[in-house]
Amino acid sequence: MSKNKPVAQTTKQVAQTTIDVGTASEIETGGPVVVTDGTPVPIVVYVQEGKAFAVDNRCPHMGFPLHRGTVKDGILTCHWHHARFEMRSGCTFDLFADDVDAYPVQVRDGRVLLTPTIAGRDAIAAGLRRLQDGMEQNIRLITAKAVVALISAGADPKQMARAGGLFGVRRRRDGWAMGMTIMSAMANVADHLQGEDRIGPYYHGLTCVAIDCAGQPPRILLRPLETDDVDPDALKRWFRDLVEVRNADGAERCLRTAIADGWSDGRLADLIVSAATDHFYLDTGHVVDFINKAFELLDRIGWDEAGDVLTSLVGHLCRAQRSEETNAWRSPVDLKELLLPRLSQLGQLMAEANGST
Repeated sequence: MSKNKPVAQTTKQVAQTTIDVGTASEIETGGPVVVTDGTPVPIVVYVQEGKAFAVDNRCPHMGFPLHRGTVKDGILTCHWHHARFEMRSGCTFDLFADDVDAYPVQVRDGRVLLTPTIAGRDAIAAGLRRLQDGMEQNIRLITAKAVVALISAGADPKQMARAGGLFGVRRRRDGWAMGMTIMSAMANVADHLQGEDRIGPYYHGLTCVAIDCAGQPPRILLRPLETDDVDPDALKRWFRDLVEVRNADGAERCLRTAIADGWSDGRLADLIVSAATDHFYLDTGHVVDFINKAFELLDRIGWDEAGDVLTSLVGHLCRAQRSEETNAWRSPVDLKELLLPRLSQLGQLMAEANGST
C-alpha cells in the first residue's frame, strides 16, 4: 500500500505527449506524485506493486485532492466523503461522486511515463453520457457538471434539450410533467443568452425533469394502428371521441397512426388542440400550456421526435378535469352557457382582427 505522501518532484517532459514522472520504485516507496507541468489539470500518479495509475487529482464529488487519499488493492478512496474509485478506469463505486478521469500511464525501463491527454475522447459525447447518468440517478451535481462540460466544449444547446426532453417523455409512465414544461421554458430563456450564462437555465430545466422521473416507472410505448389506408377525417374524429371517453390507449394509437402516416406538424397540432378545446379550461389551463411547450420543444429538437413527445400529452388530455363538469362553473351561474354564443363567433372575430392589421 502506498504511503500516500505527495512527493515534491520536478517532472521532466521527454516527449511531446509523454511526461517522465520518475522511477516506479521511488513513487511506490515515497508516495504519489502530483503532476501539473504540461497537463490540462493536476494529475496524481500512484504506483502499487509495480503498476502505475494516473487520475485527475480532483475528486469529482467536491474537489478534494486525491493524492491525500488511500490506495489499496487497486481502489483509491477519497478521505473527504469516502468515495471509492477503480484506479485503472477511474470509475466510481459510489455513484454520488461521479467517475474521475483516468490518464494513460506506463512503466518503461523502471520509469513512469504519463500521457496527459485522453486519446480519442469526444468531449461532447462524454458530456452527454454524463448528463444521462446524472438524470437517471437524479444526482444534481453530476447533471450540473455535465451541463458545464457540454457548454464549455461548445455543444449545441439543442443536444441538451433533446437529451432531457426524450428522457422526460420516455422515463415517466404518466408522460409529460411540469418539469418538461420548465425545461422547455428554460431553453427559450437560454436562447437569449450566450456562453456560460446558458448553464443556469439548462441546469434548472434538466434537474426538474430528472426530479419528475425519479422513482417512476417508464412509459410503455404503443404502436400505431396497422393500416396503410387512413382516412384523416375519420382518424381525427376517432381521436377526439376517444379523448372524450377518456380512453388514453386508443387515443395514443390514433395519434401515432397520424404521425406514422406523415401528417405535417400543423395538422398534428390541429389534431391535439382540437381535442384540448372540446372542453373548457382543462386542469385550469395546464393542459394547453403543456401542449404549447411540447410544440416548442419539437420546434427545437425536430418534429421527427413527435411520436414520443406528443403521445406523452395524451394522458393529460384524457385525465384532465373539465371545468364545465365542476360546480363552480355551472352554479349559481352557468358559465358554459354564457361563453358558447361568443365562442361561436370566434372565427368571425379572428377574421375581423386579421383584416384590421
